[in-house]
Amino acid sequence: MSLWARSTQHAGAPRTGVSVNRRLSLLVLSELVTAALIVVAAAVALARLEGERAYMDRYVFAPLLDIGEAQVAGNELRDLLLPGRSEEEVATRARPALLRLRAFTERYQRDWETGISSLPEAKRLRAELERQGELKLLEKEHEAVGGTVHAVHAMELTTGMDGQAPAAPPLRGRDVAALDDGLVELNLVNLRYVQIGYRAFERIHRLITTSFIVISLGGIVAAGLLGFAVRQAIAPRVRRMLEAVQRFRERGAYERIEDEGDDDLTVLAHTLGLSFRSIAERDKERERFLAVAAHELKTPLTTLKGFAQVALAHREDPVLRERALAVLDRQSTRLARLVQDLLWSARAEAGQLPFHPGPVDLQVLARQVIGEVRLLCGAREFQLDSCADPHILGDSSLLEQSLWNLIVQAATLAPDRDPVQIGIEGSMTRVRLTVAARSRAEVPDDLDELIQPFQAPPFESRSDGLRSTGLGLHLVQEIARLHGARFEIERRPGPAVVSCLEFRR
Repeated sequence: MSLWARSTQHAGAPRTGVSVNRRLSLLVLSELVTAALIVVAAAVALARLEGERAYMDRYVFAPLLDIGEAQVAGNELRDLLLPGRSEEEVATRARPALLRLRAFTERYQRDWETGISSLPEAKRLRAELERQGELKLLEKEHEAVGGTVHAVHAMELTTGMDGQAPAAPPLRGRDVAALDDGLVELNLVNLRYVQIGYRAFERIHRLITTSFIVISLGGIVAAGLLGFAVRQAIAPRVRRMLEAVQRFRERGAYERIEDEGDDDLTVLAHTLGLSFRSIAERDKERERFLAVAAHELKTPLTTLKGFAQVALAHREDPVLRERALAVLDRQSTRLARLVQDLLWSARAEAGQLPFHPGPVDLQVLARQVIGEVRLLCGAREFQLDSCADPHILGDSSLLEQSLWNLIVQAATLAPDRDPVQIGIEGSMTRVRLTVAARSRAEVPDDLDELIQPFQAPPFESRSDGLRSTGLGLHLVQEIARLHGARFEIERRPGPAVVSCLEFRR
């Protein structure tokens, strides 16, 4: 189980119905839906307006233009009624105008007479007339068309356009007047159609405008409500986290952040809580480290001061003086190693350990370290078993410190006078160094605790006073990591504790 999952499970915070993530998703979705609706409505509105414009041009305005041309033809016929024109001239000049009028009446009856046309535009206009209560215009239009057709037909008979001889006179004033009356009435009816068409256009325009306003307002209201819901879900939780941060800065005390939900803010709250706990635990570790380090420094310093006073007080006693000097030498060596461990551990934590690789003979280095340790515990037996080629590439100073810490730790773990076995095994690609000793009962069940700085109490040999610093194995691990090596501690039958360092050639 992950650290976050454990923290979440430990917190046991209740879950809200709708998470912040879901509310944000709904907010984004509402914006997208609103934008999509506006785009669709705009497309539909443009198509509808374009259809209205085409309808007005094709079916409402076009008849007015044709009626205007028919009235021009009617004016030409009226001019022919003026005195001074012969009957033959009147009949001849009337025929082109009558041909245009006949074409107009046929076209109007076929395409534009709303009451009898089967065109979609005619049906649409009839529906609009019914909606506005103007169906009587259909009857007026039909009568005006009939009067116009009758007047044109009468003039065709008198002018001889039907194949008969022209009458005398070829044009009659009453026929021209009937034509004018029919065209004027037809023009008035079509002007009313234009007004009705504009009313329909305005109604559609209002509908489109209202739709846009409703969709926009709906989107704004939905976005506002969802935005408020998101703020209500986020603001109090963020405020609690900020207050926790402020309290941590002021007091330095870790307080678990109570948070509800199952979203990213919950993850952030738990992560922040874990960070606070890690910082607090790190502060406690630092305080413990300083306390243990002070204690570890105080012990050899107290011993040094005590035996120095003994040596000064008994200068004439050579036996006592030599014993005091031996203790002073051993404790100063122990103090120097402790200071060195403290210094290099601090550098390792900062990633500033000096690393100067070069060829290293592990067998020669092990013998050198064993000789130095024997000076502190002459009664302890050390057994070295090495392969034929124990050479690797590494930093000799760092590796010497690692070997010292491994051997001292093994010697302090082992019962008095038990041998410490150092083995060096090699292959074409790897070299494995092991330090083994039979352990005492004080060894913790979890051997990895020995690697943590000052997590396990330092061990001390009963007979020779040899003592590990509590930092040695932690420093060994950091030096191994710097060399790209693998460091581990394992328990073997015996019982024995074996520390292993495996290097790549």
